[in-house]
Amino acid sequence: MKKYLIPLLLAFVSSYSFAQIQVGNTTLTEREVIGGLDVPWEIKWGPDNYLWVTERSGIVSRVNVESGDQSIILSLAGQLYDQSESGLLGMEIHPDFNNGAPYVFLAYTYYSAGGASEKIVYYEYDFDNDALINEIVIIDDIDGNSTHIGCRLLAIDNTTLLVTTGDAQDWMASQDETALTGKTLRIDIDANGDNFGQPKADNPSPYSYVWSIGHRNAQGLALGPNGIIYSSEHGPSNDDELNILEANGNFGWPNVQGFCDNISVDFNYAEDLSSNFTESDYCQEYNIIEPLWSSGTSTIAPSDIIWYDHPSIPEFQNTLLMTVLKGKKLVRFEFNSFGDDIIGETDVVVLRNSNNQPLRLRDICVSPDGKIYLATNGLNWPSQGPNEIIELYNADYVAESSYNCSTDGCEEVMDASGEYTTIEDCEAACNVSSIEENEKEVINFYPNPISTKGVLNFSNYDDPFHLNISNLQGQIVYSNKMQERRLLIQGLLESGVYFLRSNNGKNNKLIVK
Repeated sequence: MKKYLIPLLLAFVSSYSFAQIQVGNTTLTEREVIGGLDVPWEIKWGPDNYLWVTERSGIVSRVNVESGDQSIILSLAGQLYDQSESGLLGMEIHPDFNNGAPYVFLAYTYYSAGGASEKIVYYEYDFDNDALINEIVIIDDIDGNSTHIGCRLLAIDNTTLLVTTGDAQDWMASQDETALTGKTLRIDIDANGDNFGQPKADNPSPYSYVWSIGHRNAQGLALGPNGIIYSSEHGPSNDDELNILEANGNFGWPNVQGFCDNISVDFNYAEDLSSNFTESDYCQEYNIIEPLWSSGTSTIAPSDIIWYDHPSIPEFQNTLLMTVLKGKKLVRFEFNSFGDDIIGETDVVVLRNSNNQPLRLRDICVSPDGKIYLATNGLNWPSQGPNEIIELYNADYVAESSYNCSTDGCEEVMDASGEYTTIEDCEAACNVSSIEENEKEVINFYPNPISTKGVLNFSNYDDPFHLNISNLQGQIVYSNKMQERRLLIQGLLESGVYFLRSNNGKNNKLIVK
């Protein structure tokens, strides 16, 4: 790994809010989605095409990006330890939200006997009442504090949730494998398994949530190419870091800050080592993983990161974008083809208020059509306004059509995410000629399409009824008497198109993705 800082190349930035920002040959339009928030911390693009937002004071909401209308779906006001940097922080939406797992994961701090503790919980989304209900605690009693909390959440697939925790100002706890502070935690979220909410079975230590150690205050997680997991981390007054996480990896804090330099360990933090012990010595002895990047002798306070792979902004495609608080900018990192080495770093966007003052950038997410959403946290810490969500998009981009199978034939998708590039290919794969289209004779079920690990729910049937499932070749792959309204797809059906028929003549087409 390279042991130098890559020079910054500042791109054009906006002079005023709601302006246009030039990035290379692309002109980005800047638009306010919603303002007047109370320190927005996490923003996620939801499965309902709304922005899901956490505010540090305890609010979870859904925001319509077109109108700016905000629907509050949970309030934890009065339940939080919300001093300084603490409160309601990270959030993640279960990847199978629309396929039988309508769960939302949250991390927040609360008052405890020791002052402050942190917990990881999940709620169920009530579709009828637009609310999060039934808090279930996954992990409790994580040591907390007013600062150095973490706490970013990322589902890397529909069975695995990663959580970052800060050292809670107990520096040496980051090196204690029995403590949950200063770590990356790895949690089983397989909604169809038996270990939901438990440590992943293949974690480095059995029955432990700990996946990596030696972190100070990681506030960014992103999934990149080839399954690479990136993490951004605050340094003390130097050596902010960008890391590639590894199972059982030790990332050095507090004994190593940034790269493994030939300098003495900072005894303000690591008082248990001999005075002639260098960072290089420590790295070699304890197999420390060096960061991809370090801010060196200064700090910019990196927050969230995201891998951008949409063609609507060519200058950003296949790069890592990092939001920055103290440095008040969006940074782009370019990587080699494997995604494991940085080959370029550029400051690409600065957002400014009406007085031309740069704003702190807390969080970032991307919509399926390539639009970027940024959460601002004021001018200076502690975050006195504006606290808003800003949309950046390329108005000149014309999406290429693609197609997916649907219950009505072929559905056009206005981006490149569809399974088929032409309508002809889609129609050939989604041929429904073997099913007579008769609404009265349709067996109703949901969701459709469904994931290979989803649960199929039937809404109209004669109880009990016999169900046959056949593939496109007419082969029956499942035949059984249905005693319940639910059918587990996992292990039963692979990706593809299937035809369902009941013994009373009702039928329908099912798409498994």
